Amino acid sequence: MSAGATFERVYLALREELGTGSLRAGGALEPSALASRLNASITPIRDALHRLVGERLVEAPRGDGFRVPLWTEMGLRYLYRWRERLLLGAIHPRHWPIVTTDGAGTGTAVHRAEAVFSLIGSFSGNPEHENAIEQASARLRPVRAAEEKVLADTLAECAALEEMLADGGAPLRRRLVAYHQRRIRAAAEIVALLHAE
Repeated sequence: MSAGATFERVYLALREELGTGSLRAGGALEPSALASRLNASITPIRDALHRLVGERLVEAPRGDGFRVPLWTEMGLRYLYRWRERLLLGAIHPRHWPIVTTDGAGTGTAVHRAEAVFSLIGSFSGNPEHENAIEQASARLRPVRAAEEKVLADTLAECAALEEMLADGGAPLRRRLVAYHQRRIRAAAEIVALLHAE
């Protein structure tokens, strides 16, 4: 297997594990252990970890190895607010495309919300904006399971987002604010659950 293919395989595997929350928050990411587990040499592991540091999915505090980010209540609130502002900035009512929600209503709340956010990002007309929304959502993926345990009716909430997507403008903006404010209010419970797991 080529070095590039190995790097990509390792990077995607680590990104998936980080996104599902299967790696303990605050836990060390030891390149040699990961190399053994992922059947790769140290170099692509380190390269993937450095890329993940750049995406803020992994931390490298003071060059003292790599670790899974440790969630704090305030840090989670800031990240929710950041994604909310990114999404609101992507909505331009005058230029809102015709959106159909065919195929909506399937999948988990996590996948449904991310699909809506990704679609909103694609409508911004700015690839940097779209990428920033995707990055914020990727950083929030590990908290999704905890969100669903703490917040009731997340599927209904996603269905409401999907319905509002066709209209764009003020209704969608209000729904996005409500979606994020609900999570901001629950941040302490979500972080406590993440630390308990």
